[in-house]
Amino acid sequence: MKTLLATVVLLLATSCPGDDMQKYLSDTQGMVRQGHYPEALERHLWFHDHALEHEPSMYGVRLSFALSYWKSLADVYPPALTALTETRNRKEQTLLDHQGNTALFHDVVALNQTLGEDDRTVALFEKIDQDRPNMARQFWTVAKDAVIAAKRYDLAGKHIGNPSREFIKVKAMYDRNTALYDDPRMDGDQFKVFNENNLVEESLKLIEVALALDDIPAAKDVQKKALAVVQDYRLRDAIPAAEEPD
Repeated sequence: MKTLLATVVLLLATSCPGDDMQKYLSDTQGMVRQGHYPEALERHLWFHDHALEHEPSMYGVRLSFALSYWKSLADVYPPALTALTETRNRKEQTLLDHQGNTALFHDVVALNQTLGEDDRTVALFEKIDQDRPNMARQFWTVAKDAVIAAKRYDLAGKHIGNPSREFIKVKAMYDRNTALYDDPRMDGDQFKVFNENNLVEESLKLIEVALALDDIPAAKDVQKKALAVVQDYRLRDAIPAAEEPD
């Protein structure tokens, strides 16, 4: 989920101004620096609940920078940590009550990541997968980073299915991003590096899952296709020598 969120943050931040809400967030940071912690907490709560009503383009910022700023406040002001945890718990319970959507699940995943509790994301996704498999399929793209990091290859294998087919989606995202290289709103060289690294990292996840499930042909197929796009040592070294043909 980190690379996906980074894509959202970068693309939305550069394509939409979001000036008012960005200023609101910056002003909130200023309050923290001045020691106005209760006021800053109220503003963080408001931003999390209402920023998208004013600036939909802040979707990525709301789940990345804004939460990291909130956590920084929580590190010095315990009520902010309580509020952060209670916000996560409330949203998590809504999902457990068979309500909510992918956006709400994304909120919970980002809050768990901020709190350093990705294990809760895995547990929640597993529960949803058991109770509402169709909903879990919708949530998979958001949950996959935490699931694979936890080495829950049973869940990953179920939702990835065919790694070679999944690579088609990774490549499609890469191709869409390459079309933005000449966009003057993007930092061409930096964005190119980001895009190539994202393809490598997403491919490595597919290879990791395929190897864990003993699907060596799929792992090699993803490796070959990814290397045809980006020559990267991480891809070349992704499959242990013991798995290579003689």
